[in-house]
Amino acid sequence: MGAIKDGTISGTLPEAKVFAVHYPGYPSSTSRAVETLGGPEAITKVRSSQSNCLELRFRPEDPYSHPAFGELHRCSGFLLKISKKKFSADQNAVASSIMSKCLSKDATSSVPVPCDSESKEVEERNLPEIESTSSNKDKEVQMHKKMLINLYVDIVARVSEAYQFNGMVDYQHVLAVHGDVARRKRRWVEVEPRFEKGGLIDIDLEDLMMLVPPIFSPKNIPEKLVLRPSGLLSSKKKQEAVVQNRWEMDIEPCIAIDFNIEEIPRKVNWEEHIPQGSAHWEWQTVLAKLFDERPIWHKHTLNQRLLEEGLHFGAHQLKRLLFRIAYYFATGPFRLFWIRKGYDPRKDSESRIYQTIDFRVPPPLRSFGNIDTTNELKDRWKEICAFQVFPSKNQTSFQVFDLVDDYIQEEIRKPIEQTTCTVSTFFLISNNEVYQV
Repeated sequence: MGAIKDGTISGTLPEAKVFAVHYPGYPSSTSRAVETLGGPEAITKVRSSQSNCLELRFRPEDPYSHPAFGELHRCSGFLLKISKKKFSADQNAVASSIMSKCLSKDATSSVPVPCDSESKEVEERNLPEIESTSSNKDKEVQMHKKMLINLYVDIVARVSEAYQFNGMVDYQHVLAVHGDVARRKRRWVEVEPRFEKGGLIDIDLEDLMMLVPPIFSPKNIPEKLVLRPSGLLSSKKKQEAVVQNRWEMDIEPCIAIDFNIEEIPRKVNWEEHIPQGSAHWEWQTVLAKLFDERPIWHKHTLNQRLLEEGLHFGAHQLKRLLFRIAYYFATGPFRLFWIRKGYDPRKDSESRIYQTIDFRVPPPLRSFGNIDTTNELKDRWKEICAFQVFPSKNQTSFQVFDLVDDYIQEEIRKPIEQTTCTVSTFFLISNNEVYQV
């Protein structure tokens, strides 16, 4: 036994051990709380097993009630029995002497010494004095002020383990039936025949369907989720890409179109859709200036100029930028060359200088010369167009305007009489000039 005095507790620690349950609610009674935990049998079974999980069902009569789970944790607490007794100021000294006497005996002996009889004697001495002052209210108030309260604490047992319900009990599915009806429905399959007379057809409609939703969440305890950032685009850039895709979907086909098409792709006002000052705006402006300088470009020559401008794009990104301002034919004298939208080279004889010409390398010459494939594209393509090295491929398409040769440049700029361009005739005067080139 111990006593609380001046904020300190004195006494001996018992050897008995108990466990506690931190109940996540306010039950109507202790018996109801034990019932929601499964009853004494279920609690005893959990304590005897190796499982450290205690189930709590807020509606044990409903078999479809979603349980909450309490986990077992170590703790260092005590089970206390606290009693409160009142004494007058005059008798407080007597009570203090009795308590000190009990505590001194308790300290020298391992067996607690009962002091209830001496406490009762103090109460009996004090009781007549209180009754004698009941006739006078003023004296009673004064006596009440002189009353002192002593707390007696008995340490019953040690609390070494406790079940804590840290999970969320934020949802409970309640069926629109009574608990007894629910239990009867679960046993129906075992009791009632399925296909005989009086079976499935004659069952009451309320027994036909019992739809219980699945578990609302696979997690019982809230966790912090760290979302993985996008490795391609930030949220702002991704939002811009979605907007760009919407207007780009309205662009008419401009990839590998038929050479005999009547109307070429129209010019697109990309300035109205791309935010000014953004990276796409700067890239698109550079490409637009290049196509103002020259209406038709070979893709390798275009890459070379972009590298000179300090820009390097992947194949997909460059194709997307060109898709907005250019197109190319699948066949004809300008096949696979990017052409500025709104410009029709078939109706302009001056476009003959941008026609294609194929160069085929014989097998003995494919490995001839110092062909260093590790050089940058701009240096290698310049050397090929200047006839300083042989192309590494069997067949390479050039744009006659890019070939660094005085004779070729002089021939392609001669006046011609032919004003129409077809897939087979090109803009050259005769086939002899093609072979000469």
